[in-house]
Amino acid sequence: MPIQQPVQRSRAHRWAHVCGMSVKRGYRRLKTFESRVVERAETVGMPAGKFLVRASFLTAKLALLGVFLFVSFWLFVLMCTIVVLAAIPIQDSDTPGIDDLDDPMHRTSWPERYDKWGSLK
Repeated sequence: MPIQQPVQRSRAHRWAHVCGMSVKRGYRRLKTFESRVVERAETVGMPAGKFLVRASFLTAKLALLGVFLFVSFWLFVLMCTIVVLAAIPIQDSDTPGIDDLDDPMHRTSWPERYDKWGSLK
C-alpha cells in the first residue's frame, strides 16, 4: 500500500479555513440567539410565538442573502465594465505600430509585407 503524503496547507488554505470557521461560529451564535428568543416568546405565553420568531429570523436571513446577491451582482457588472473599458484602447487602431514609429514610410517601401488592410502578413 502506498504511503499517504501528509496534506500541506498553504497560507490561502489556512485563511479559507479560518474564514469558514468564523462563518460557522457566527451562524451557530445566530441559531443560539434565535433559540433563546423562541424560549422567551414561549415563556411569556405569546400565541404562535415559536412560529413568529422562526419566521422573522428566516425572513431576516433571506433578506440578508438577497442583499448579498444584489451587491455581488453589481460588483460583477462593475468588474466586467472595467475590463471592457480597459480593453478598448488595445483595440484602437489609431495608435502607431512599431514600424510607423521607426520608419513612417515602411509601408510604402515594403508593400509586399502588408495585406490590403495594412497589417503585417
